[in-house]
Amino acid sequence: MNTGVIASRYAAALLQYATSCSTDRYLYDMMKRISACFSEIPDLEKTFCNRMISIEDRKALFLNLFSGAPEKPLKVLSEFLDLLTRQRRENIIRSVSLGYVDKYRQQEGITYSVLTTVVPVDDLTAEKIKSFLDPVNPQKVELELVQDTRLIGGFSLRVGMKVWDASLLARLRLVRKAYGFKDID
Repeated sequence: MNTGVIASRYAAALLQYATSCSTDRYLYDMMKRISACFSEIPDLEKTFCNRMISIEDRKALFLNLFSGAPEKPLKVLSEFLDLLTRQRRENIIRSVSLGYVDKYRQQEGITYSVLTTVVPVDDLTAEKIKSFLDPVNPQKVELELVQDTRLIGGFSLRVGMKVWDASLLARLRLVRKAYGFKDID
């Protein structure tokens, strides 16, 4: 069976269970942090899947990230990690965490967007962008702010699969393409 389908089913079941325990919001934040850890720590998946390491030590990799969290969400996460290890599905933890985040956003009607600029964006500008993206419920917009000096100037805004690229880098690429020059890296 496709691991994407399996991970999606685990994510849906976890969301349903977390919702019934009123810990879905806490788990949303936890799953975002867990999925970020996989990007930050290249060998995390190998370590979590290593059955030579005790289950408790492998669980501690994730549970220790949330030492200040309330007990109830930690219990739900611990039970979920137990389930994955019992079912020998440790290898799908990253996909499950990403799936949970997506399913939670769908359930709560959250619009996820990424604004990339050269300079930092102040809070007032961020709030205006949220209001522009969802005038009725700007609080339902999750805006991630990213700085990237390669843009040279302007901005890039991604909302779901749509991208508005008003950066100088994008303009330069268009000019270079129009005149047959090699693209900018």
